[in-house]
Amino acid sequence: MKPNRTLDAFAHLTGNLTRWFPQRGARALDGILYPLMGNDLVTGLFGRLNQKKLMDVPHFERLLVVSDIHIGDAVLFQTAVSALRDFFPNAQIDYAVKKSIDGIIGGNPDVTELWPVFTGGQFPNDRDVLCVQSLSVEYDAVFNFCPFLPGSAFPEPHRIFHFTSWAPVFVQNERKPLMPNHIAYQAHRFIYDLLEPKFPIQRARSFEGPNLHLSHEAIQTAEDFIRSKAGPGPEPILFFNPDTASPYTRVPFPSQSELLRAITDMPCRVLMGEGHTDRGIGERLLLTLPLWKRERIVLVPSSLALDAYAALIDHADVFISGDTGPLHIAAAYKRSKGVSFCFRNRTAVLSVFGATPPRLSGYDSSRAGYLASSQEAESFSYQSRSACRNITCMHKMGKSCDPRECFESVDIDRIVGDIKILFRERSRRGSPVKV
Repeated sequence: MKPNRTLDAFAHLTGNLTRWFPQRGARALDGILYPLMGNDLVTGLFGRLNQKKLMDVPHFERLLVVSDIHIGDAVLFQTAVSALRDFFPNAQIDYAVKKSIDGIIGGNPDVTELWPVFTGGQFPNDRDVLCVQSLSVEYDAVFNFCPFLPGSAFPEPHRIFHFTSWAPVFVQNERKPLMPNHIAYQAHRFIYDLLEPKFPIQRARSFEGPNLHLSHEAIQTAEDFIRSKAGPGPEPILFFNPDTASPYTRVPFPSQSELLRAITDMPCRVLMGEGHTDRGIGERLLLTLPLWKRERIVLVPSSLALDAYAALIDHADVFISGDTGPLHIAAAYKRSKGVSFCFRNRTAVLSVFGATPPRLSGYDSSRAGYLASSQEAESFSYQSRSACRNITCMHKMGKSCDPRECFESVDIDRIVGDIKILFRERSRRGSPVKV
């Protein structure tokens, strides 16, 4: 299933504009699209349309939340399920996700039944659309968080509430630096804004970030890996994820090599992912290092199951990544599933951003307007310099310009400095730094 052709053409046009005129093109797009897409008339219109739909739904006993197809989004949109549970504690609330995500969110107590239906890659395939079609007709209301599903996936559109109708709020908030604009937080707010005028809140509580629920097998696999590969020792563990699902969020290879060289100068044990989308990137990065530095790095195989990968991250004191699914797995609070086991949940999460705005999907415990990770440790977001970055970069899946322009310069010294501070704090306290 291909994305919307109109959006494709628009992305291509805006990409050409910023390629020919980087700074002027970016300023022009921001100057036109921010007022056009993020004004009060647009947000009010979508709000009224959603409220009208709400009045036409007679019952809220069987509800379906459809996640976006990507792993990280399925982790984040659990907050929408939790928000629905706040209003309808006795309803059946099911969650449709990518098949591979079952092992890390199955067991969420707010989900009645998990439907691992998506099997496509970057976009839903025809089978995915048919699965959503057959599912959606069984529910009183459907809350769709996948922007790539066509209208044909929902035979009864009057019962469908699309998260894309919340896009003007994201645009408005990007001009309000103190307003939290993270996807996980805004998914929660989308449900509350929709339902609160009509339904009483049954479960009053403050916002909580996403959780993961991991099995005993995943926990044991991760512990065996650490024992056999990293070995015991007093040095902190740093987990470096060099790969991302999109080239527009993947830190350029030379910058990653520079960062890795600096990391291997520190007294720490290093885990590094082999890579899934850019296969072999981990091995290629190793080859840029002197032999004695390579010996200090343990490659985490791409064949490792996702739930074991999530459990392995919990052993790390620091996790570094671009904007991608593993970032959200690292930031989520981890719980055991069916066994008595207490995760550390003390991993400091560091994220480096290119095209995407860090307030939308990054974590930072030191800055207002950012969402902190759910870990009991600090989190930091870094954005590279880019002359052509603009509002259209939010839609990274539709971009067609040169991804190198997203990372004109990455402040490696600042990242390294923060890691050193985290390590010093860990050494002083005898455990990972807590907020």
